[in-house]
Amino acid sequence: MDYTINSKTLAIIPCDNNKSIVYEADEIFIINKRPNVIVNINCIKNGSTIDGRQKSAEKLVGSNYKCPILISEKENLIFFPTCSTRLKEVAWVNLSNISKVHYNKLKKVTVIEFTNGILIDFNVSLNIINNQILRSTKLEHYLRKK
Repeated sequence: MDYTINSKTLAIIPCDNNKSIVYEADEIFIINKRPNVIVNINCIKNGSTIDGRQKSAEKLVGSNYKCPILISEKENLIFFPTCSTRLKEVAWVNLSNISKVHYNKLKKVTVIEFTNGILIDFNVSLNIINNQILRSTKLEHYLRKK
């Protein structure tokens, strides 16, 4: 099954071998593809590849590491990776659905609260998530200006 990323998509998180958990506003799916594959398929549907989108974003944002990407111009879907896209534990998060971010000291995870109230834990620092949100917002700003 090919999953179409849309405005309700919250995050695409790796699980087991070559599978992903896709969180939507009101549903959760298990897709038999890695997050990068899902993202790349959706980039191709919208006229580019994940690599092409990353190169473009790198130029606009001025960063070449963990760059956010515009998956769909039509829906203004900007997603950011939680770590290097070369790592198998990379997850992708939709900028537009984030409500709040905080660090849970007890669990030692960063928690993203989405606009619909869903909370998802990420095994990365609060600093990394905040930097990714900042880069994504910068990309959104440059794209809006054009």
